[in-house]
Amino acid sequence: MATVLKMLLAERHLKSHHDFLAAYDRCAARLDPPIPPGHGPAKAQYYQWLSGRMIGLPRDYHCRVLERMFPGWTVEGLFQMANSAPVDIPSHETGFSGVEASLEAFLGAEMITNGTTLVYSAFELARPAAQALRAAGIGQQRVFQKHGGAFGNRYVDLPSVVAENDLRGLLYVLSFLQRHTSIPVDVRSDRDLVARRDRPCISFGLTGNDCLRLYLDTVERPLFTVRDSVAEDGFRSVHLRLADGSGYDSDDDRNIGVVARVRPSPDRHPGRYWMHCGGLGPRGTAGAGWYLAHSWGALQQRAGDHDFVAVIGVDQYSDHTVSLEHLLIGPTSGE
Repeated sequence: MATVLKMLLAERHLKSHHDFLAAYDRCAARLDPPIPPGHGPAKAQYYQWLSGRMIGLPRDYHCRVLERMFPGWTVEGLFQMANSAPVDIPSHETGFSGVEASLEAFLGAEMITNGTTLVYSAFELARPAAQALRAAGIGQQRVFQKHGGAFGNRYVDLPSVVAENDLRGLLYVLSFLQRHTSIPVDVRSDRDLVARRDRPCISFGLTGNDCLRLYLDTVERPLFTVRDSVAEDGFRSVHLRLADGSGYDSDDDRNIGVVARVRPSPDRHPGRYWMHCGGLGPRGTAGAGWYLAHSWGALQQRAGDHDFVAVIGVDQYSDHTVSLEHLLIGPTSGE
């Protein structure tokens, strides 16, 4: 017998009391007001939480931290037994019946009916780099190499590349769609989608994805914008700013993920959504994909049929340790 909390911790690879306390303290520090380090459960209490051998619920501040650690879950749901199929466990986590209507509302009628396209950013070698390689007599087929593989150190012919963190985010969402829906899914590059623009999609990546750039360039009042800045040492960084004036940057301890849902043509195609998963920092996009796959129900409950942008905090060491930092809800179509 084990609680839902134990199951969720195992999914995040937090299997020891020490690892749990580290994640607990990070979430506690982000509450308003914050809870200082050292207030997590003692080891005996922690194992009672995992087994369900406890009387009542934890103290209020524990409840606040736990609900921050696991967006979309109530404390009561976290301490239910995992194999008892309780009715208050969110259906998007368990695959129970009754999820279809909520999914249609969240993904849009067109995506449910006709399928969706998962869109990755395709990158090519920068022109100055290609010119430098040619000048050095190095062909582009000798740019990428597999070190120490089964066939030795071999060069690989890669005319374009995909960011590994974008791909992780895409796979989290693809796995969710395959487990819980029968939606037809295809996978295309951003240049393919932008050339057609005739379908619902979920795109991955921030400034490198042309689908996101299309949204920012064509919408009169986008819910968020991204901008580049260059420091004196030449280091380029990206900053996120929401329409309500709030701004976000990643740092060494926390990356920022973005999950947005918008209607590209609300008058002509009211049931068509474009969704964007992007991020700042190496885990931002992957963490955004994980959050979308596991906490879409909480977003739908709060946003309803409005467009929205959610800012996700992603811990540096894991795509799975995420928390909702801010949710900006836009107007409905026609408002």
